[in-house]
Amino acid sequence: MPAERARWPQGRAFACALLAALLGLAGLAPSVALADNWQATLRNEGLPSKLVGVDKKHKTFHYFEKKSPLKLRYSYPCVTGQLEGDKQQVNDLKTPEGVYFVEYKIAGGLDFREYGGIAYTLNYPNPVDRLRGKTGHGIWIHSKGFDLVPTKGCVAIGLKDIAEVGPLLTPGTPVVLAEEFDAARAPVPDDGTAAELRDLMRDWSNAWASRSDALFDFYDAPAYSRATEDFGAFRRNKERLFKILNFIKIYNREIHALEGPGYWVTWSEQFYTASNLSTEGIRRLYWQKGDDGKFRIVGMEWTPRDVGMQADFKQGRLVAEAPHNIGTDAGGADPEMPVPPRLDMPEAPAAAVAAPARAPTAAAGEAAAKAGPAIAAAPATAPEGGQLVAISDPLVPRKTPVPPPAEITWGSGRSMDAREGAPGAAQAVPPAPAAPAAQQESAPAPAAPATAPASAPAPAAAPQAPPAAVTTPQEPAAQLAPVQDSFTAEDKAALARDVRAWNRAFADRSADIADFYDRKDYNRLPSALGVPRGPSYDSAMRALQREFRQPWLRLVEREPVLEYHYPVAVSRCEQMVVGPEGAVQGLRTLWWRKDADGEFRIVGSEFRPGEYGLAADYLEMVSGEVSRAVEDWRKAWEGARVDDYMAFYTPDAVQGGRAGSRTIRRQKEDLWSRVRPTMVNLSGLRLAMDRRGIRADMTQAYADSAGRSDRGVKTLLLRYDGTGWRIQREDWAPEAPAR
Repeated sequence: MPAERARWPQGRAFACALLAALLGLAGLAPSVALADNWQATLRNEGLPSKLVGVDKKHKTFHYFEKKSPLKLRYSYPCVTGQLEGDKQQVNDLKTPEGVYFVEYKIAGGLDFREYGGIAYTLNYPNPVDRLRGKTGHGIWIHSKGFDLVPTKGCVAIGLKDIAEVGPLLTPGTPVVLAEEFDAARAPVPDDGTAAELRDLMRDWSNAWASRSDALFDFYDAPAYSRATEDFGAFRRNKERLFKILNFIKIYNREIHALEGPGYWVTWSEQFYTASNLSTEGIRRLYWQKGDDGKFRIVGMEWTPRDVGMQADFKQGRLVAEAPHNIGTDAGGADPEMPVPPRLDMPEAPAAAVAAPARAPTAAAGEAAAKAGPAIAAAPATAPEGGQLVAISDPLVPRKTPVPPPAEITWGSGRSMDAREGAPGAAQAVPPAPAAPAAQQESAPAPAAPATAPASAPAPAAAPQAPPAAVTTPQEPAAQLAPVQDSFTAEDKAALARDVRAWNRAFADRSADIADFYDRKDYNRLPSALGVPRGPSYDSAMRALQREFRQPWLRLVEREPVLEYHYPVAVSRCEQMVVGPEGAVQGLRTLWWRKDADGEFRIVGSEFRPGEYGLAADYLEMVSGEVSRAVEDWRKAWEGARVDDYMAFYTPDAVQGGRAGSRTIRRQKEDLWSRVRPTMVNLSGLRLAMDRRGIRADMTQAYADSAGRSDRGVKTLLLRYDGTGWRIQREDWAPEAPAR
């Protein structure tokens, strides 16, 4: 690269470095300065088949196609943000600089003067943007109804121009936004970096397919936690899955690589098949170089999409770009297809097995106490109409760090990982001081939609006794009652029934739950017995009453572990409480003692929030009803029944660019008066838990009476309102045309 086109102006780079050094924050300098006034450079290794380049300084929009080599096809005048520089925060009126990708097209409900009626959304902020603390959203490529005037941060081109290039801006099209992008300059020879990163993505795929712990060495754990999802939870989920699946195979088509400001992106069409599911889409990995000079993954994104690889695989003609990427049958892997969360393709934090060939059942008692929920391997049963088939794979990460997405297989029976015993369960939650009064007996506020109360799990016929007694740090075990078990078999069976009954009463929000408590001695026994001291019985009941005022509530729990330390017995159960305001999971511990009439009563309780992968168990519970709701919605749509169709939307629903159910209704009434759907076909339904509800994405094929048809990915955000599932947001990403 000529000196005059250095990556950053020398004065700016020197000033930023000097400032960072003076503040003792040299490590933060790249996150502040790397993107500002970035001059993009294309290298002739791993270039995609099409590419958009935006030159902010010269206000030019370029569209390239790879015709050996990359050729410029279109150039148009464009405008960007009202202020210069790289976007850093919401409403700063700047256009971001970096490598982004088209997500989907918005074709209705937009202000014509501002957007020209059509817009193509970009994935800002990407993982590196989040890592650098950037905020904001809604960066689009669109037009203007009249004059091309600067935007609030988007890229705008002319009406005729977007009509010409718009059909080529299919989901996944890379877009390079830079202060300067020299379209006349041919891609420069690769200095080895692009080739190295393409090899690293192959090696990463191989480690994943081999179910090897070497997979985790590819990640920058702290950066990944900030940019994508908690790395610790991600690793625990993967390690558990590595023990579950019989095999994993990963096929990558051609791996592409582009350099951004201070980072690189590699991506590929990817097909994942394992003993529990098969799925395909686009995998993107974001890389940064560490202090040791090695590139590591700081972010991941997955976009589920029909790219034809699964069909080729079934017909025996799938050809992978890197054959050695197909993993061996040893090791371990997770069902989250390519990696990370929350919406990262096959990577959901909740997968397990029901098939004996994959792993023992919960009753076998061989899964770790902290292992996440299980996902059945048996094929899903198609719902009424036979249109929906769910698979288990996560979606792409959120714009803000969240727990990894949990995905489930629709139609499978409930299954769960077995417990190894009390010690493992007790270790699931790190030591912590006694929970405050608000946490002692009431479960934390819930967070995702749900339905009727869940039934309590069946206890083991004969709970195992732990080797150690419950004790407090400050008091020696010698002060406790004799270690030998003084409870009879009848006592143990009665306690198991009482634990199940308490769970049912909680899920039913029943006032009868008060009968389970020792009114006099609750949280008042000597600490030598290992029972915590805390709020009174009356305080605990008031907390439960507040919890039970919610219009609906669901309790998701694992099989409880029972311990016996005469005269006190302990039940420990991993639980998730789900309600209108959200969901919370943790370890609930109840201390029980027999009273004078021979009945067990609760003399102490504690709920410690923690991550136990229960989101997948919850999804498994509700997947049937969600699938039926989606199928009924499909039928109403295909039949053009407006009232039935609109019954599935919340009042504040958003559908593409249309906001509010009234707007959606008017648009559908007008459209269906002229053109009616003739075919709406849905397949490959996948569910993922969202803090606002349940996310469902699926492949959709559509045709109407005017002879038009299309195919792509439909994504729904559904919320439960106490009576059924309603659509709060609906997005559509058309399938890319055949290459």
